[in-house]
Amino acid sequence: MKLHCIFIACFVLFALCSLASSQNSQGPNKCCFSYSNVRIPLKQVAGYFTTHLECHRSGIVFITKSGNEICTNFNERWVQRLKNMVDARNLKETSDDSS
Repeated sequence: MKLHCIFIACFVLFALCSLASSQNSQGPNKCCFSYSNVRIPLKQVAGYFTTHLECHRSGIVFITKSGNEICTNFNERWVQRLKNMVDARNLKETSDDSS
């Protein structure tokens, strides 16, 4: 009977440790599985983020002011231009706020 209790206690401890370590893993939160080809106007973009390096397809995810997330191909020229324009706008807004 004691062996049975020790086995169950070890199993529960192992399960709790596995759950804790899986919650602390640093895997990707969001990845792109397909890309949008629709060009997004700058005035509709609230921000962006790049996908995690572990994602199969790297991309830039633009977040619209309505809260939609749109995956785009990092290598597309229009995507790079839009990213640069968002960066410039944010820099300008930051410098205007500090004045």
